[in-house]
Amino acid sequence: FYMFNFFISRAKNYIFIFLTATIFFSTYCSEVFADKKIFIINEVKVQGKYDVSFSRNKYIDKAFKKSFLILMSKILTTNDFNKIKSINLKDIKNLIRSFQIVEETYIKKKYNATYTIHFNEAKVKKLLIKNNISYSQPKNISAVFYPVLFINDNLQDFRKNYFYQQWNETKIENQTISFVLPIEDLDDINQIKKNKNRIEDLNINDLIEKYNTNNYVFALMQKNKKKLHVYLKTNFNNNKISKNLVYNLSDINNLLELQKILIDLKIQSIDIWKEENIVNLSIPLSIKIKYKDMSLSDIDKLKTSLSKIDIIDNFFLEEINNDYVFFKINFFGSPKKLTLELLSLGYI
Repeated sequence: FYMFNFFISRAKNYIFIFLTATIFFSTYCSEVFADKKIFIINEVKVQGKYDVSFSRNKYIDKAFKKSFLILMSKILTTNDFNKIKSINLKDIKNLIRSFQIVEETYIKKKYNATYTIHFNEAKVKKLLIKNNISYSQPKNISAVFYPVLFINDNLQDFRKNYFYQQWNETKIENQTISFVLPIEDLDDINQIKKNKNRIEDLNINDLIEKYNTNNYVFALMQKNKKKLHVYLKTNFNNNKISKNLVYNLSDINNLLELQKILIDLKIQSIDIWKEENIVNLSIPLSIKIKYKDMSLSDIDKLKTSLSKIDIIDNFFLEEINNDYVFFKINFFGSPKKLTLELLSLGYI
């Protein structure tokens, strides 16, 4: 114990990742016992008739199915969600570790209940691997949604811009982006008009810097004849993505068509953010870190921090010497993602 204390007192408070990502097959690992909240679905509500044929098991099954769809919509892109949403109830039950009936009422022949469902993380990941699907762990972020709408080359102000007016009114389940709408600014409008045909020259950061975020979804939309052409440009955590989209739009006043386009644009934007946070379950990686200049309490704090990182599968203390403490971390995803997670917890 005293020797251990001596070694620890010699270290410095830095982490260095130095063994590049390698496939691991280690069996001598300590599991991460963190409570992975992403696999806990709260506030699952079900309701129905309460009569002589009432069966609680029927509604429990309904809650299981609903919670599975909520979980999948939260961690999968739209395309991958469509691959797995038709899974049968028996397989869903196999994924559930436990559940709790939080509230239950029988009023006026109506049954209402609220459940909390805990999914088994390992089994969910196994199912996704079997179906060749990677899942996403997007954190909640804020981003400016900047919609620019031209109709027959005439720029519409925000009061007449359906996408501006309805963007935050249209809710997407498990939306991980909190959108901020811009304020109409004459200088911004002039800059947009000037660069309408040279959008690559438009510095979008100039438009959104006043909103205290670098994240944005910029949509340049042009309505010509019966088409709506959309140039979608996003920036999430300094990773910029551009897309060109075309939608059928017979009439700019057709609210049904406009709503469908808006929903798709919102889903496309959220999917881009999810894709940036993909965890590739088919390629587990291993990295060794060395931790410098700490006390025993610092080691405990580091272990607690590592257990909070969802992409870490397991980790263990591998070696102690006069200068460093070495940890072995087995994880899913990229070294860059792991580095960002460590930075967010205060480790350089």
